[in-house]
Amino acid sequence: MLTMFGLELMEEAVYREMRASPAPGAEAIADRLAVAPDLVRACLDRLLELGLVRHSFEVPGGFAAVDPILSLQQSLAGQHEELMRRQRRLAETHAEVVCLLTSGAFGLSGKVEQVERLLGMDEVQCRVDRLAGAATREVLTFRPGGAQSTPELMASRRNDAALLSRSVSIRTVGTDTDSYDAATMAHVHWLTGNGGQFRGSEAPLPRMMLVDGSVALVPVDPDNTAAGALYVTDPGLVAPMVVLFEQTWSSATPLDAERPSAGDAPSGKELALLRLVAKGCTDAAAAGRLHVSHRTARRMMAALMERLGARSRFEAGVKAARLGWL
Repeated sequence: MLTMFGLELMEEAVYREMRASPAPGAEAIADRLAVAPDLVRACLDRLLELGLVRHSFEVPGGFAAVDPILSLQQSLAGQHEELMRRQRRLAETHAEVVCLLTSGAFGLSGKVEQVERLLGMDEVQCRVDRLAGAATREVLTFRPGGAQSTPELMASRRNDAALLSRSVSIRTVGTDTDSYDAATMAHVHWLTGNGGQFRGSEAPLPRMMLVDGSVALVPVDPDNTAAGALYVTDPGLVAPMVVLFEQTWSSATPLDAERPSAGDAPSGKELALLRLVAKGCTDAAAAGRLHVSHRTARRMMAALMERLGARSRFEAGVKAARLGWL
């Protein structure tokens, strides 16, 4: 089934009829499927919207089927562009929240209700250490800026080790991962190898730390993190930051999936399986085309999904297309 495109059964049936040569008209498809022509026309409109059919150059008012792999690639390009727009908007939203906080955080006392201003990096790191020692459930972090310095890596290793020893969940999203040096990459692999999770994002992200869904640390000045941070405990301010993190996390990519090595390229049979699945074949149908058992096809697909860091067949198709495999 063409599940990657989110087709209903009737839409898929109409598309398969359109793949015939020459492509039949709506009335002919309706006769073959024993349904009303208006239903077929509605399906064709949906297929046109998805890019699975186009207006015919030969038959006025008619349609022609489009190769599903080409449609998938075009769809992924549009989804990627929309994703980048959403991520930019999320970053802007975070900046707006920080501006809201800083607008009332400069009182003489240094505190305004549930927002505290921390001055300088040493005071910020001291608070980070305390939060790491007190966390009981999860620590969520945006870490922009590429490679980390040696002091940053030492502090991260110390705190992360303590958190993981207490089974506290760690999820981190980094940016500029292409500029990571060997030491930073080694820390990421150590973190993920010990139960933490790390993903990369192409969108610009602000620095942020969230602890147990109730405490946030954000820079006083996003353009100058050395100026200090705001320690936020107001639930109404922390909650949207948690939402921002979760939305960014869902669209970020595991670091290993971002950096496929030459050995990660699919074999000829694996590539053929990906293409068949992208065209709408089930594992069983693909197995028959590839002359392997259904169990073998399922195992191959599971291995490809794991290699790509994908949680579904659709996500595997998305990532395979981004890598130029499709």
